[in-house]
Amino acid sequence: MVHGNCVSIGCFAMTDKNIEKIYALADAALRNGQKFRVHIFPSRMTEKNMKAYHISKWFPFWDNLKEGYDFFEKYREPPNVLVKNNRHLFEKDKNN
Repeated sequence: MVHGNCVSIGCFAMTDKNIEKIYALADAALRNGQKFRVHIFPSRMTEKNMKAYHISKWFPFWDNLKEGYDFFEKYREPPNVLVKNNRHLFEKDKNN
């Protein structure tokens, strides 16, 4: 779940102001027949942040996610995401 009130038990919690923005965008898209994808990362995946968290048990997973983060930073559009052999693969969306 994604919700406001900045509290969570396993959900993505954020401020009420931010969830209102997300809700409004999602509602407008769905009402107009659009589909949308949500890409969520554990942090801004800069080189500095990646170095700070390299000792985490999650680092191999995050390192794979960084490929998608870098794709977005380079092309300024969300990639198409596939999963193969327990890895995320990121590529240009063939529909755009």
